Amino acid sequence: MKLAHLLSISMLLALSSTVSAAVDLKILERKIVKEPVYRTKPKYCLLVFGPEAKTHIWLVQDGDTLYVDRNGNGDLTEADEKVTADKQENAGDEASTFKAGDLRDGKRLHKDLTLTVMKIDYLAERYDAVKELLKKAPKARGYALNLEVEMPGRKGISTGGRVYQLSFIDSTGVLQFAERPQDAPILHFGGPLQVTLFGKEQLTIDREKDVVLGFGSAGVGPGSFTWTIYENVVPKDIFPTLDIVYPPKHPGEAPLREHYELKQRC
Repeated sequence: MKLAHLLSISMLLALSSTVSAAVDLKILERKIVKEPVYRTKPKYCLLVFGPEAKTHIWLVQDGDTLYVDRNGNGDLTEADEKVTADKQENAGDEASTFKAGDLRDGKRLHKDLTLTVMKIDYLAERYDAVKELLKKAPKARGYALNLEVEMPGRKGISTGGRVYQLSFIDSTGVLQFAERPQDAPILHFGGPLQVTLFGKEQLTIDREKDVVLGFGSAGVGPGSFTWTIYENVVPKDIFPTLDIVYPPKHPGEAPLREHYELKQRC
């Protein structure tokens, strides 16, 4: 949707359907019970599942090996928890893809966990978050993670009606695995759903602007939002709304507010 002559102070987003209350992921203890002997400097990420985030599954990248804590017990030394990368090279951009398969979450089975670690230089002009990351760490790689999530009460377009969710980039930055477990990003799959801005929006007077929204579950850390493919999940007659609040021209005056219902899907 195009918006003209705007000066934005805040944006309030709402989805016209019921969503669950969020869990405070920041208070979760990020601790691994037992780790293997690594060949390189490991990098950590924590996945949590369900509305209450009860199931915790660690991912640890050790060079071309990915350790997946499939049973969620915090022991990464058990059998069948090592995944070897598939090396790819497309148009000169190297990428390592780890096909980690299915994950058990209590009675639920999530399918086809895939992690891709890639160069992101070519995205710098398109995404400010990528440009900012590469300024701080020129050799940084992007981490793209996707999963088909069994989500009771919702039917998506993936295997068996599962809902496709993915993380890579959001308004806070680009997903990066951490060098210590206690700093690991937390990705919430099958968590409470919310609408959010896809990126940081800068609106300018007399200039049109496309405001892009998405929905999914919030995590902890840059790029940790798990975006949800909305086909079948969000009914066609349900639309997000956008409220834009303008600053008052003079102190003491009421701010100007405009309300939009966003009906264009991409």
